[in-house]
Amino acid sequence: MSSFWLFTLLALSTVNAAKQEPITVAKIACHIALNQSAQITYIYRCVTCPLSVEYKEQELELNQCIGSQLPVITRSIEIHELEPMRQTDSMNIFHIPKGHSGEFLVRRIINMLNPRQPRKHMHKYLFLWPEASLDQVQQLFEDFWFTKHMLYGLVIINPKNIYDFQPFKNTIRLKLIYKSVYFIDKLRNLHGSQLRFSMFSDPLMAIPLEPVTQAGFTALDGTAAKVLAQLLNATAIYLIPQDNETYGRCLPNGNFTGVVKDLIEGRTDFAPNSRFVLDCIWPHVEVLYPHTRRIIYLVVPAAGLKPEYLIFIRTFRPAVWLLFFVNFLLVFLIFWLLQHLLGRIPRPVNPWKWYEIMAMFAKTHLGEPVTGFAQISSLRAFLMAWILFSYVLTSIYFAKLESAFVHPTYEAPLDKLDDLSRYKSNLKVYAVVTMFEAVQSTLSAKHYQLITQRSRQLPLGLTSSYYQLAVSRWKPGRAAFIMRDFHARDFLTHTYNSQEDRPSYHIVKEYLRSMLCTYILPKGSPFLYKFQSIFTGFHEHGFFEHWRQMDVIHRTGTSSQAEEYYEGLGESDTDRDPSASAVADIRTKKKVVLTLEILQGAFYLWSVGILLSVVGFIIEHGYYWWKQYTKQDVNQ
Repeated sequence: MSSFWLFTLLALSTVNAAKQEPITVAKIACHIALNQSAQITYIYRCVTCPLSVEYKEQELELNQCIGSQLPVITRSIEIHELEPMRQTDSMNIFHIPKGHSGEFLVRRIINMLNPRQPRKHMHKYLFLWPEASLDQVQQLFEDFWFTKHMLYGLVIINPKNIYDFQPFKNTIRLKLIYKSVYFIDKLRNLHGSQLRFSMFSDPLMAIPLEPVTQAGFTALDGTAAKVLAQLLNATAIYLIPQDNETYGRCLPNGNFTGVVKDLIEGRTDFAPNSRFVLDCIWPHVEVLYPHTRRIIYLVVPAAGLKPEYLIFIRTFRPAVWLLFFVNFLLVFLIFWLLQHLLGRIPRPVNPWKWYEIMAMFAKTHLGEPVTGFAQISSLRAFLMAWILFSYVLTSIYFAKLESAFVHPTYEAPLDKLDDLSRYKSNLKVYAVVTMFEAVQSTLSAKHYQLITQRSRQLPLGLTSSYYQLAVSRWKPGRAAFIMRDFHARDFLTHTYNSQEDRPSYHIVKEYLRSMLCTYILPKGSPFLYKFQSIFTGFHEHGFFEHWRQMDVIHRTGTSSQAEEYYEGLGESDTDRDPSASAVADIRTKKKVVLTLEILQGAFYLWSVGILLSVVGFIIEHGYYWWKQYTKQDVNQ
């Protein structure tokens, strides 16, 4: 019985001892690691530091607590000059000597943090710094955010003092954690902090308002930027590139211009202008998903109307005219051969001269009667067949001629880059410098040379609006442009010719390149995945399409016909959909009417006939007066 009470007493004393066991800094760190479900925990320790007995006991307790429940990897701070890459389901724990003795190690740790850590805004850090002052914690968080742009870090001073920080204020604000809610989403609310948008003027995607810095931009990109700032409760500041080179490009010395330069140098936080990312820029920026694939086109002057004074000749193709000529010669030879063979028969046949035969066939083809024709049945049957053929041919000809009057025909459009070599020599190809850089990697040397030998490279500061200036300066027959697909669609609409009911420009069906078009941020931006989730939501819920349609509704077109033409164009493969082209052709043919411009060919013919009549009239009168004058000389 005594042994039973002894065992019970020992058990109760053990339970009471366990209940009275103090909660240490190591146990708090262990609890946080378990709470975050860290798959791997990296514990960094200082090997060369003069460590106290208390520090070693805490380190041992930390390793035992975490190591018994989670995978642990112990690393030395001295070995790693830069934090190795790791997954987001891991956690870094830095054990710092207490008080002022740990300040030198804190600076070493801040320098060691990797600013290019993948998805770094999701990485979590624990700093075990016993007896640290609030000023020391404040300085640690300021370096943690302003230097490395890390978002999630906790400092454990003692079990009752665990500090977090709020970065989006004028100064770092410490936050004491009272409940076991760690690593809250700090990007949910920016508390009115400045969010610097790097933007530039684009007539289709972003139209600037005054003053630009506060008012921002309208159209698709401007609307998306404003909604983003409202969702995050941020103050939006809109900055235009200092060098006014908009998109930005790579320089030979490794530097950048425009938006890319502002992002890399930290002048701006985000570039919500939809744009291409050149191959040389990819390693230096972050990009948002989803990407939109944009196609680069060559836009050339549309094929002009065929000359109306040649409408009677161009009613049939050259091959058909050649066939008719060969047929006429064949008919002439067969008739001449028949007549030659009939000359051996003793019949009263007056053979025709070769020129009389050709004149007879020409007259019958034009509908004039034949006089004095021989009464030979075979020859008469041959002539009747010729007359019937001429009647059918003439009917077809005038039917097509009438159709050509009603439906005007155009020259063959330029649909392939190879046709540039046979195109007008004064054609100049305009584009900003980055467009030529973009298409060079995908074009053959021959095609790129065909473009560059006519090129007129323009600075990036002119953006899309310069197209209007170039068109007003140059006639459509002398200017071509390299554009993105939606810019090309808008350009065709703005240059729509209401009189001809067709655009003044044409998109070459052989596109130059297909590239990803996206929004960009500086490398290692803490906003990357927050912005990505918001913009992906915009895309999936159809907001982008809605805003784009609203821009189309409020845009200013050249005419109502131009608006219909804009709506009929394809979205991404402009001018490359055969079915859409067929529908557009049908709609155009239904609207065609007879005008003096279309019928000018008949007037050209009438003018030529009058001119010939006048010339004949002058010759007749001149011949008559010359005869009268010669008679008077003979009589004298």
